[in-house]
Parts: sequence; structure tokens; C-alpha cells
Amino acid sequence: MTFQRLFTFIFSAFLATSLYAQSEDTNTENEEKTEQGTEEGTEEGTEEGDSAKTTVSYIEIPNAFSPNQDGYNDDYHVTKHANITEFRAIIFNRWGQKLYEWTDINGKWDGTHNGQLVKQGTYFVLINAKGSDGKVHTIKRDVNVLYRVANNEQQ
Repeated sequence: MTFQRLFTFIFSAFLATSLYAQSEDTNTENEEKTEQGTEEGTEEGTEEGDSAKTTVSYIEIPNAFSPNQDGYNDDYHVTKHANITEFRAIIFNRWGQKLYEWTDINGKWDGTHNGQLVKQGTYFVLINAKGSDGKVHTIKRDVNVLYRVANNEQQ
């Protein structure tokens, strides 16, 4: 399976994200990613029929959450990951001010800054991580903070 870049969206001078489309790879015999984060195939230099296992690292994060204490999506965190050995995430507001930072991949942001919930809006996350396979993961994307507004309230 391969991915092709379709569009790149620029959110600020230092943050960008891309939209990728998934396409079928015609050569899936030698490489298959499983949910456990392993890849099986034949390495160059090995004899035909010998197979080698390589650890594959990955990170998945959402682009929105709602820190309204209703029990659903109340914090922002990595939702799926495999084989990550180093991790650092930083949340910024739209002016580039650092609001929160964590280095434990199982850590989370509760949507607060200086003890107060942030306003509904778009924020940005920068994640730098390294996998046990040597792959460096740099994720730069927007994070939408959403609050449910009751019918008689306006925000």
C-alpha cells in the first residue's frame, strides 16, 4: 500500500499538514503492516524463502477533542502507537505561545492553560518522536477544541 500527497495546507509560518490518499500497492507480497506494528518480508541479501521481521513504529492522534467533562473525548492524547522509544508533544495557541508540553507517550492534555480551560478554537500540536526502527516521526497539525453549547446559551 502506498500513499500519495494530494494537498498541503499551510496553517502558519511553521506548521503545515498534508492530505494523503491511500492507493493499492501492486507489490504487497514483500511488505505488509499489521496492527501489531510488525512488517514481514525478505531483506536484500537473504536467500529466497528466508524471511526477516522488522519492527515498524507509528503514531495516531486525533484532530479534535472536547474537554467539557462529559466523559467523551475529554482530553487530547495519542490514540494508537507502536514501538515508540522517544516522545515529545507541545501544544501551541494560534500566536505560537506554548500552552502545554508532555514527554510520556501515554500523557495527555486536559485543555487547560494556567488552570483555566482554553477557549473553543483551533490550536496546534508539534510531536517529535522516534521509533525503535529508527524512524523519526514529526507531526505538525491543528487541534480543534470543541465545547457543546446548550440551546439557550451562546458562545
